[in-house]
Amino acid sequence: MTEEWIKVAAPATISNLGPGFDVFGMALKDPYDIVYARKNDGGVKIVSIEGPGAEELPVDSMRNSAAIAAEEVLKRCEADFGMDIKIIKGIRPCSGIGSSGASAAGGAYAAHILTGKQLSDTELVLCAAHAEEVTSGGLHADNVAPSLLGGFTVIRSYMPLEVVRIEPPSNLGVVVAMPDVIVSTKEARKVLPSEITVKDLIFHVGNASCLVYAMVTKDLDLLGRSVKDAVFEPARNHLIPHLNEAKNAALSHGAKASFLGGSGPCVISFFDSNQVSGESIATAVRSIFIENGIDCQSWITMAGSGCQEI
Repeated sequence: MTEEWIKVAAPATISNLGPGFDVFGMALKDPYDIVYARKNDGGVKIVSIEGPGAEELPVDSMRNSAAIAAEEVLKRCEADFGMDIKIIKGIRPCSGIGSSGASAAGGAYAAHILTGKQLSDTELVLCAAHAEEVTSGGLHADNVAPSLLGGFTVIRSYMPLEVVRIEPPSNLGVVVAMPDVIVSTKEARKVLPSEITVKDLIFHVGNASCLVYAMVTKDLDLLGRSVKDAVFEPARNHLIPHLNEAKNAALSHGAKASFLGGSGPCVISFFDSNQVSGESIATAVRSIFIENGIDCQSWITMAGSGCQEI
């Protein structure tokens, strides 16, 4: 079977967003992975992986998130063909901005195209979330949902899965600063508390509710005040050197909020693009890490539209 390659862009995502652990997620305009796919006579095969951290990623289709997600889509659609997949990573593994989630979303979306787009959004997210469960040790859709659907997403329920999508404010600027520190999702989940206090629950419900309201009403000041986490980020603080210094640097240069992206090490800063230059925030955060002997890469970006064929 000889088929033309299709090409899919699968964006990075911010997960958790303060009080929304495993619930909130937002797609970014960039960076993103590129997933190439074509039909073959049977089986899902990873042909090649290139880009930052590619040498660390498995080509075994049973362990690669793009291949696992694609296989799930093919099974649900009862496809009579397999897939060849090539991946060009734009998102370094263990970055905190959904590297495995982007690959899973890209693999699922490519298979979705090749099978004639038979699945609903919910089914597609479930296929990609299954890949995340296999590769990171827990079922979570807060990266794959926004990577597939774009915008800001809320996981209302996991059983059954229900995802709500909200269009973020157009002037919501995002700085992503990625220090040269490795934090794996599996290891970051091991340090999380198994129980929280009623006080912390009340704190999270209040801030989560206002964060969603702020997204809907486009209120960046309220959004900045609501990106608060009393439980999960504090438990992970010790995994990322100079995290609090970096967040304070961002806030002092005009950021509305600054927080840990996903399980880290990325530091995410929100700003009003109508009022502040993201470059000054990015420079300030990078300087904290560089002055302490840690290389740091950054992007100035915004909310994105999710997976697209390009």
